[in-house]
Amino acid sequence: MANIPIGEVLTFLWNVIKEPVVYIDYEQNLRILETKMDELLHLKNDLTGKVQMAEVRSMTSRVTGWVSRVERMITEVNELTNQAAQEMQKNCFGSCCPKNCWSRYKIGKKIDEKLRAVSDHIEKGEKYLSSVSSPVESVMGCLCEVGKSTIGIYGPGGVGKTALLTQVSNNLLSSQLPFDFVIWVVASQDPDSERIQGDIGKEIGFLEDRWKGKSFQEKAREVSSVLSQKKFVLLVDDLWKPVDLAEVGVPSRENGSKLVFTTSSEELCNSMGAEEKIRVGGLAWEKAWKLFQEKVGEDTLKIHPDIPELAETIAKMCNGLPLALITVGRAMAFRKTLLEWRHSIEALSRATAEFSRTPCRDFVLLKFGYDSLRNDKVRSCFLYCALFPEGFFINKSYLIDYWIGEGFLGAYSDAYEARTEGHNIIDILTQACLLEDEGRDVKMHQVIRDMALWMDSRKENPVYLVEAGTQLADAPEVGKWEVVRRVSLMANNIQNLSKAPRCNDLVTLFLKKNNLKMISDTFFQFMLSLKVLDLSENREITEFPSGILKLVSLQYLNLSRTGIRQLPVQLKNLVKLKCLNLEHTYELRTIPMQVISNFSSLTVLRMFHCASSDSVVGDGVQTGGPGSLARDLQCLEHLNLLTITIRSQYSLQTFASFNKFLTATQALSLQKFHHARSLDISLLEGMNSLDDLELIDCSNLKDLSINNSSITRETSFNSLRRVSIVNCTKLEDLAWLTLAPNIKFLTISRCSKMEEIIRQEKSGQRNLKVFEELEFLRLVSLPKLKVIYPDALPFPSLKEIFVDDCPNLRKLPLNSNSAKEHRIVIQGWEDWWRRLEWEDEAAQHTFLHSFKGCLY
Repeated sequence: MANIPIGEVLTFLWNVIKEPVVYIDYEQNLRILETKMDELLHLKNDLTGKVQMAEVRSMTSRVTGWVSRVERMITEVNELTNQAAQEMQKNCFGSCCPKNCWSRYKIGKKIDEKLRAVSDHIEKGEKYLSSVSSPVESVMGCLCEVGKSTIGIYGPGGVGKTALLTQVSNNLLSSQLPFDFVIWVVASQDPDSERIQGDIGKEIGFLEDRWKGKSFQEKAREVSSVLSQKKFVLLVDDLWKPVDLAEVGVPSRENGSKLVFTTSSEELCNSMGAEEKIRVGGLAWEKAWKLFQEKVGEDTLKIHPDIPELAETIAKMCNGLPLALITVGRAMAFRKTLLEWRHSIEALSRATAEFSRTPCRDFVLLKFGYDSLRNDKVRSCFLYCALFPEGFFINKSYLIDYWIGEGFLGAYSDAYEARTEGHNIIDILTQACLLEDEGRDVKMHQVIRDMALWMDSRKENPVYLVEAGTQLADAPEVGKWEVVRRVSLMANNIQNLSKAPRCNDLVTLFLKKNNLKMISDTFFQFMLSLKVLDLSENREITEFPSGILKLVSLQYLNLSRTGIRQLPVQLKNLVKLKCLNLEHTYELRTIPMQVISNFSSLTVLRMFHCASSDSVVGDGVQTGGPGSLARDLQCLEHLNLLTITIRSQYSLQTFASFNKFLTATQALSLQKFHHARSLDISLLEGMNSLDDLELIDCSNLKDLSINNSSITRETSFNSLRRVSIVNCTKLEDLAWLTLAPNIKFLTISRCSKMEEIIRQEKSGQRNLKVFEELEFLRLVSLPKLKVIYPDALPFPSLKEIFVDDCPNLRKLPLNSNSAKEHRIVIQGWEDWWRRLEWEDEAAQHTFLHSFKGCLY
């Protein structure tokens, strides 16, 4: 002690008397400080993330200053913590006890001061946080404000605007805000007023079959008359140009109704008169990093201790854009070595540097996912999806038809293997997040599609000419066709095709969904390489375009939903044809004999709702009968997929005796069985590919029996997903549905004798797994219907129940535990809903907000 100045000793003793002893015994305060620092760090992350997402410019400078002070404090506290830890390791007693205690005292005092400073920073940070809202909170806040009727959400493509609007929609549906309707429509690059009007009509309850005969102006008046009496929120996704909503019937929003739309343009927000503009930027780093890790996967990240650091480098290149994080993350999930990760960083760095100052920088990131696909075949299949309009739902089965016609899947002698590979490729593309899985369909994100077309445009000789869904009145100049291989003009307003484009290399031509009335005989004369031709959904085409007969390379021909009345005999010369689609050709009365059988390479034949699907004629006069087409099918060695309509029980029995009918049929419509009183469903039991079954206009059919006692729920009808029973006026029940466990869509309409759908005495023991996969149930004009199923069912997959003109259906098979996974919609008429009986008050309360009223 002799070495310590007496003054210091006296000061130390006086401070100990005057101030708390905890300055010396500071362990507890140190633990509190560490806890508070954790709290401050979490607050900093939350606040910086919210400021970045919400783009609150007035807050940015203040928050930046606060964050800088916090970061300095982190350094200071870390140094102090290390000091304190070292001091605590020293012996407090012994020869230098006073000096050690004095040192501990000074550290303890600093800890106390830092504790106060950290608490002060937490208080200020919480105030800033309460002043900053996330985009979802900002939108919800605007919906509650009186003076803001139009809210524009803007930001670059792929940043998550649609996801934000979806979250707003979900919040509205589960909130107590006083809105009568929450309406969702998609505008897209070239908004179609009639489609937007139709979507609004469906959302507010207009029944399509009773509304479709009205003119655009009449529908607009009816929409306006309904919405002007209600408070609504109209959510419009993906707006590219101003839309006159008054034209489609949307009234002014003076009563507190709201319009919320997403767009990439701040200028468009101004054009639409948005009182509030909310910019959506990239994700904050913590969220971006978490999303990237989820997509890469824990297994890959743990392969080597250096990979997480490399993953952070790549994640930061994505600039917080969710679509880039998802796409690049999924691509990196399959890189299992350090060399691959380092090479990927180099490749991405070079590519992004090249386009760093252009709008295409984000395309480079997305292209990385494309480049990572396993081979050129998968890449070609992906690029093919860009031929469809923006936001288009592409049926998976039809997409595989196109790929087969193109020859992408042509390496197999077995047609089943080709279709299997097609489904595998779809799985690869959805897992890579380059396509979005929508159940039966896939969809390509707008930005992914733009990236695909951008890639093609950068080639010295672009392959694609895509003007799909752009409201063209005339086809592009023929000179534009000369060097391309694939042309898509689908979903336009083209009426005439008269000039003959010189396009000897053209392989694919999409003319689907135009208003085509005339195609000249010479139009196809320079298309001798054409493999895929889609003319579907052109009702005004009534005569078969004779120029098609010269397309000797054709492998895919789609005439579905056209007005064509007959097929020429010469069609049989197109011997390379693999896919022929004649679905919904209600005017097609004539298919000459031996035309179908001559297509020796045919793998897909679609004749669902084809007027002549169960008969063919010879010489345009004599009826070949059902056996003729059935025998033709049996001749088709490679046939793998068939959809067909059959119009008598005799025809069904004839077809059922042929193996190709049983193994290949995917969709079957049984119509006008006027003389059959009973139908043995056992005939269909061996159809392992049957996905879609219809019974329509079977006026005397009273019973659907199962005469084969070996049929069980475990062994039969597992492939069946859709069932429609329409205008079977004597049919009493559908107990056989208990043998079809995977039904997703069930429609029963105009069955005037039906009292129970599942009759207890026929179905046997009650089974709560009935309708376990059911998503949509539609019941229309069933005047005697009382029971759907005798017990309440879990309905884990149910999304919607639609009930119209079922006055005796007083109870639904629902209780408070039904449809637990998500909110369902129950649509019907107001008086029916009011009279509905519930198992108990809890069940009624559960579905109180599920009802959506019908309008005429």
